[in-house]
Amino acid sequence: MPNAEVYDLAAKLRLVTLAVLVSLSVPLVLQAQEGPRFKKLRSVSGASGHEENGRYVMDDARSTFIAGKDTKVIVYFEWEGPLGPHHFEGLWKDPEGKIAVISDFSYEAKGPQFSGYWTMLLSPATPSGEWTIEARIDGEAAGSHSFVITGSAPPPTFAPAVPQPLTGAELYKTAMDATAVLEKVGPDGIVIGKYSAFWIANGQALTTFGAIDGATAIRLQSRDGTQETTDQVLAWNRWQDWALLKVPGQAPSQLKRGPKKAVNVGDNCVFLEWGPAGAKITDGSITGKNTFPRAGARLLVASAATMQSFGGALLDPYGEYVGLIGGAIAPGGEPMKILGLMNQTGNQTGYGEIESSALAVPLSLLPMPMSNEPTSLGDLARRGEFLPVVVKSHDIGLATLTSYIEKRAGQPPFVTDYRQVFSHRDANASVFVNWTPSEKVKTICVLRLYNLENVLLTESKPQKLSLSPGRYMSTTWNLPLIGLSPGIYRVDLLLGDQIVWRDFLRVTE
Repeated sequence: MPNAEVYDLAAKLRLVTLAVLVSLSVPLVLQAQEGPRFKKLRSVSGASGHEENGRYVMDDARSTFIAGKDTKVIVYFEWEGPLGPHHFEGLWKDPEGKIAVISDFSYEAKGPQFSGYWTMLLSPATPSGEWTIEARIDGEAAGSHSFVITGSAPPPTFAPAVPQPLTGAELYKTAMDATAVLEKVGPDGIVIGKYSAFWIANGQALTTFGAIDGATAIRLQSRDGTQETTDQVLAWNRWQDWALLKVPGQAPSQLKRGPKKAVNVGDNCVFLEWGPAGAKITDGSITGKNTFPRAGARLLVASAATMQSFGGALLDPYGEYVGLIGGAIAPGGEPMKILGLMNQTGNQTGYGEIESSALAVPLSLLPMPMSNEPTSLGDLARRGEFLPVVVKSHDIGLATLTSYIEKRAGQPPFVTDYRQVFSHRDANASVFVNWTPSEKVKTICVLRLYNLENVLLTESKPQKLSLSPGRYMSTTWNLPLIGLSPGIYRVDLLLGDQIVWRDFLRVTE
């Protein structure tokens, strides 16, 4: 029970006189009467109030208070009684009925109605239960008022700290620390492509499937200079365009997986765009979303991405990965070129409108870290998961798909209609190659047509090719379209046993 002295110090008592309205022609005479001389008109309690026109107005009238949260209890009374000097007492009684505080004062009433209020300060130690304040005037009971004090307010529950968006510099450091430059090593040990990968767990790096397609080994170099080589893959999906690598050693830094809630169009994101001068943080805000047969969902982001950026992380403002840059929608095809091909109508291409953007695989398609047995790159190749590697040839000056090749007397043939979209009305698509050898070449060339399942549909007869420097020469192949279902197809050109050129065409009704 609180110390009575503490409550005496805390109690504040005050009376304010109310104006009395009486008729001037009828004098006010208080007659001696039996019974109580003082009548309580009303009482009210609250935690705050103010004086207004000679009255005390309670701002939040109530009868329940919380010790430790509310700081005080105010109890206001109005009485009717004799004029003149009076002695007032206020007795605060605790829930056990014991008097905790007595306060007294003298006041001269100038009218038959008067009022006053008492204030008691509260602390977390104030006893809980029903309290009563009894008013006495000149020793007579002048009414009482009860209120309830509940236990101390429960300790405040602190919500988890709200994560704060990272600055541009912090996002750059977060991405760089967890990103590795990925080198795709071909069968002869030569690097045939540079990509990106990022660490999601110790010994596990995520990248695009295109970064491992056709490789015999993968070499990863982190920002701290650590270099690791692997040919082990924990999981992959060639159509969704992701691969999870098993890499020896510890991850220098790891990216956290973003929230399950999918990013939406308009959300701000960033990624590392790699160029000749290194990596820079660039705008990866989501500008579009779509879903493609077999490939699944894709995000369209605001900035273009170089091939070395493929396999990098798409980061939200908090530095958590929410996607994977790359997102090829046809195995072996450059993402934005295939997207442009899908948006072409006849000779009109949609590629120019989206060439400044990039695609990303959304988080919903990406794997979690896992501990299953890995598969080697060699096993993937033997299963037919990989496409043959394209080895660029310096002997090719121009190679293109077309529907028409101009042939004029005395002039070499030339292309007037560059196309990648053909209809069944075209009957044939043509491939035109202009050769510009730097040395003598004698070989065999073959043109092959595949569907996107990597099934060979047709190939040309092997053709002998004899090239000499300074001698103009071109070759044309016709690809019959009759019988092909609408869709996208892959064209490979082979010199000897090496693929030296690859492109895609689309067939419509």
